[in-house]
Amino acid sequence: MSLKTCILLTVLVMALTSFGVYYFSFDALAHVLSCTGNYYLTDHQIYSLAGISYQSRMWLVPSMVYEKRIEKMPLVEDASVQKERNGRLLMRVQEKVVIGYYTKNNQYYMLTIDNESIPIEKAYMKTIVHFPLLNGFSAAQRKKICAVFKKNEKTLTRAVIEKIAEMVPYKTSFDKNMIKMTMQDGNVVYTSISSLVMMAKYQAMLTRLEGKNVCLLLDGTNDAIEKIDCDELNGKKTSSSSSKSSKKTDTKQESSMDTQSSDQTTTQDTTQDTTSQDTTTTTDDSGLVLDESTGLYYDSTSGYYMDPYSGTYYVWDDTTQSLQPLSE
Repeated sequence: MSLKTCILLTVLVMALTSFGVYYFSFDALAHVLSCTGNYYLTDHQIYSLAGISYQSRMWLVPSMVYEKRIEKMPLVEDASVQKERNGRLLMRVQEKVVIGYYTKNNQYYMLTIDNESIPIEKAYMKTIVHFPLLNGFSAAQRKKICAVFKKNEKTLTRAVIEKIAEMVPYKTSFDKNMIKMTMQDGNVVYTSISSLVMMAKYQAMLTRLEGKNVCLLLDGTNDAIEKIDCDELNGKKTSSSSSKSSKKTDTKQESSMDTQSSDQTTTQDTTQDTTSQDTTTTTDDSGLVLDESTGLYYDSTSGYYMDPYSGTYYVWDDTTQSLQPLSE
């Protein structure tokens, strides 16, 4: 062999020998694995996505390969991998913000703040503990909810989202697009979609939750929080619908009621010289309580409403969301 050939063979043998020694040496292994920025995914899940372990020869695999492996997970927005001389492999992960999950055709989906639906694989089902169940919303409603969270992402953080256990649509006569939120601590909050931004103040709201069966009603328009009895919201719904129902009565009944109301007003003016004019909690002898928003008396025992002028009884119909005359 020529001298040149001998030199080349010698270099090749030395290179292969050096590679073999390094490959099987302790220095070739990853000694420390570190992951930052992950919120939903565990460190172990990130390592599994990257295909890295303490038995991996990290210097033999380019950082870009690790990064691409991690970014294949749809929940990951971006990933970077940094190798350090002491055998430390640092992975920085940026995840997408998830505001909830829902089911469709027996498939679970994560809903991100950008209104992106990501199928949840079985291996990542445990991640749903970090965000609420969005149950019963249409695609259009989910889009509106995402828009609110996106607009207020600096205040409606993951920490706020994690306090919510479930969100469901809730209809009332005064707002057909409300949301009922059951919190992780067992409290219930009612809000419109536009008022969701007030959930950033939830921790401060807790000081208002005193007593039993208490709920909160958020009013983003007036920046107000109202503490109500949980059954009272149904009363609000009933009262508002009752007003609409009363407008549908026939003209003969309205005329009769106007005449009787005028006569009764005249009688009261001449006989009640010392009676207070405040009728907010007026109760008649039979125990009926006057609902001033509808002009009807309510019997809490039977659940019936009574017209004090015509004597007609009404009952609330959940199907039509209105008061219906009681059938004789």
